[in-house]
Amino acid sequence: MNNIILSLYRSTINMAMPILLVALGGTITHHAGIINVAMEGLMLAAAFSAVVFSYISGSALVGVMAAIVSAIIFSIFYSFFVTTLKTNNFAIGFALNIFISSFTLYLSRIMFPGENAFNSPKIAAIPRLSVDFGVKIINDLFSNFSILVYFAMFLVFVVTYIVYKTPFGLWLRAAGSQPDALNKAGKKVTVIQYTASVLTGVLCGLAGAQLSLSNVVLFSKDMSGGRGFIALAIILIANGKPSTTLLLALFFGLLESLSIQLQSTNIPAQFLFMLPYLMAIVTLIIISINKTKKMGRGIST
Repeated sequence: MNNIILSLYRSTINMAMPILLVALGGTITHHAGIINVAMEGLMLAAAFSAVVFSYISGSALVGVMAAIVSAIIFSIFYSFFVTTLKTNNFAIGFALNIFISSFTLYLSRIMFPGENAFNSPKIAAIPRLSVDFGVKIINDLFSNFSILVYFAMFLVFVVTYIVYKTPFGLWLRAAGSQPDALNKAGKKVTVIQYTASVLTGVLCGLAGAQLSLSNVVLFSKDMSGGRGFIALAIILIANGKPSTTLLLALFFGLLESLSIQLQSTNIPAQFLFMLPYLMAIVTLIIISINKTKKMGRGIST
């Protein structure tokens, strides 16, 4: 296989996985009736915790667990304002994102004096799974990825099954679409939404760990880089369908990989880096226009 194509393929997979994990987490709260704007901050907090605890303990597993715990805490905090206090989810989401961005930078400068990034050989990376299939091209395509890459693919099927094939999934979708009917059935909407927020925290924690302990083994200021917002766009485009979410995550991973691969060309780097975000905005505009047309046709009929 051509080395350039293989490099692009592997880079696409690695770039897509944090986006996929965050989007799967946001998909759960989306079905529960919560548009989670705080996913960017949750992933950033997880990335910071993963690096710190991996560095202190020398264990990638401890770093991943710390990432999950920190993301769950902030996710529950966000859910408290949105679910219990009924505040504006966009206002709270952006406020939490700004707070986490500033707080992680403050802590990193205190704990690791220097620049806006921390890197050390003592940070334990997430192990890569190396399997010999006996065929080089198969090995190139499916071997030597982070363990979380394989787990993320597996989670697509798990989330699909939970949302569409289990009683909890039915309650979850009812919490978002028919909350009054769910209450009459004896299930508390707030309990379902808080549970969804915990699950979102778990997946955002895994995304942050994948980003900071696998894609790169370091922490830097705002290293989530807008991936939480791309994930939010994916959720809205896919309408909460995990299979579509996977395809869109791979697409945006490809765009991010291309922006890196094409830096050696004469194309301005700023334009390349804005490609994934530009495509997300354009796609959302097209979807919005189509929905407006459909609503107009419905009213006219």
